[in-house]
Amino acid sequence: MLQSSRKSAWRRSALLVISVVLATTVMAACGKKNDDYSLEFAGAGKGDVVATYKDGGKVTAEEFDNYLSVFKIMQPTYAQIIDAYQPFKQQLLEQFVSYKIIAAQATEDTLTKAREDVATQMKDYETALKDNPDLKTAVDEQKVSDDDMSTYVMLTATVVSHMNSKVTDEETKAEYEKNTANYTTISARHILVSTTTQDQTTGEEKELRTKEEALKRINEVKEKLKAGGDWTALAKEYSDDPGSNQKGGLYENEVAGKWVEEFKQAAFKQEIGVLGEPIEVEYGYHLIQVEKREVKTFDQLDGATKETVKNAVAYTHMDKFMTDELPGYEVKVTLPEPPAGTDAPAGTDAPAATDAPAATEAPAAE
Repeated sequence: MLQSSRKSAWRRSALLVISVVLATTVMAACGKKNDDYSLEFAGAGKGDVVATYKDGGKVTAEEFDNYLSVFKIMQPTYAQIIDAYQPFKQQLLEQFVSYKIIAAQATEDTLTKAREDVATQMKDYETALKDNPDLKTAVDEQKVSDDDMSTYVMLTATVVSHMNSKVTDEETKAEYEKNTANYTTISARHILVSTTTQDQTTGEEKELRTKEEALKRINEVKEKLKAGGDWTALAKEYSDDPGSNQKGGLYENEVAGKWVEEFKQAAFKQEIGVLGEPIEVEYGYHLIQVEKREVKTFDQLDGATKETVKNAVAYTHMDKFMTDELPGYEVKVTLPEPPAGTDAPAGTDAPAATDAPAATEAPAAE
C-alpha cells in the first residue's frame, strides 16, 4: 500500500504496458534478424476498415484484433472490459492509431534503436513460455503468434524510442532538479495503520477502522517507539502493510518515486534517524523513520537513472502529441455496434486510453 496510484497521463492506465512486454514476454530470437521486426500486424490493409485517419491511413478489423489479442496477454485485468465495454475498446483503437502515426514518423536511427532494444529484451521469451505456464496458456488461448508478439513489441518500442529522441539534455536535467525525490534511493522503516482492508474474495475495499481509531492507534505505537520499543515486534503487532510488517517495517534501498506522494515527501525530507510525526494518506496513517538517504546531483547519476528521468520527460512529449497533434489527423473510428446493454464489468474502472506505460519499470515474470 506504499505504491503510488497517481501517475502521469502517459503512465496512468498502463494500457500498452510496454514494460510488461519487454520484461515479461520478451521474445526473441525466433530465428529473426533485427531488420525483420515488423510494425504491421497480420491483416493490415485487408478486409473491413474500423478506423481511418489523415492521408489515407486506416486500421482493419483483423490487424486490430491481433493487436488486442496481445494486449489481453499483457493486461489480463482489462480483457473482460475490452469485450464488454465498447467505449474502452474504442479508446484502445484510437490509441493504436496514435501509435501507428508515431511509428510512421520514426527516423531510421530511431528504428535502429528500437530494433536493438527489441532484440535485446526479447531473448528470454522462449524461456519465459517454458517457465511460466500461465503465460503459455494465455498465448495459446489468444492464438498469438511469434510474429504478433514481435510486432507488438516493435511497435511499442518504436514509440518509446521516438519519444525519447525528442528529449533534450536540458529537459532531463530540469526534470531531475524539479522532482529529485522521485529518483532518490531511500531506506526507511515505517508502520502503517490502515483505515481500509481488501476483501480477498471480491477485491472490494472495506472499512477496517475509522480515521479517529487509526490516528489513536498510530499515536499509541509512536509513543512505544519513542520509549525505545522494538521496531520488529511493533511492526508485527501494529502494521497493516504486508510488504514490510514481518521485517521491522523496513523498505531498503527503494526508489522513492514509486511511493504515494505523502510518504515520498516525508521520506525525502525527514531528518535521518529521527521518528517523524504521523503522516496521513488516503488509506490511513504512516509512521516513518528514515535510515539512509543519499541525494545526488544530476551529474552524479548513473546511466540507468538518467534514462529513467529521460523517460519521465518523454511522457510529457507523448501527452503533448495526444493533446495538440493527434486531433489534426482526423481520426474516425467505425467499430461495429456492440449488443445492447453491454457495459463495463461491475467494480472495474476502465482507464483512459490516452495513456501509456514506462518502458523501464516492470515486474519480472513469475
